[in-house]
Amino acid sequence: MIKNALTIPLLIAVSFPSLAAESDNITFSHFYGGIKLGSANYGDLGSGVTSVSEVDDSPFAWGAFFGVQALPWLAFELGYHDLGEADLKDIPGSYDAKTLDLTAKGSYEMVERLSIFGKIGFQAYEWSANGENVFEDDQGWTPHLGVGLEYQFHKNWSGAVEYTWYNDIGGPDINYYGISAAYHWF
Repeated sequence: MIKNALTIPLLIAVSFPSLAAESDNITFSHFYGGIKLGSANYGDLGSGVTSVSEVDDSPFAWGAFFGVQALPWLAFELGYHDLGEADLKDIPGSYDAKTLDLTAKGSYEMVERLSIFGKIGFQAYEWSANGENVFEDDQGWTPHLGVGLEYQFHKNWSGAVEYTWYNDIGGPDINYYGISAAYHWF
């Protein structure tokens, strides 16, 4: 009886360091926030536009996000994304889009500090077109999907490369390619 009474506390004491070591291997935890920079491609703007002019479809895009790591492999993010302004080349005019995203992000650590991730979510968007005798704008909700690689540089800092597909924002699908930096706090 005394052996059992001493064995249980001894097993618990020995297992705590291994649990602590295991929790240190979790790549990201709790809360994080960051910024993203990249380029957007506005896809098919329709024959009414492309028959009249070419489109400079690689505008500068940027965003900011805040995330909560719910599980070691699952996070939820809220973000703002300015998808830039695509200018018409031959006539005056432009298209621009902005989104407010809500995203679920699943990740898998391939090797130490390097994770692959996938994103799925939806966004509220604002889209506008300005040109000769044309002004259109639209607001709505649509889905988005994304994939990327994330590397943990330090306990509190990570960087990522990613691709996100935004479905039907005012007509065209928008493809975003970019990098991001995030600060993780506990």
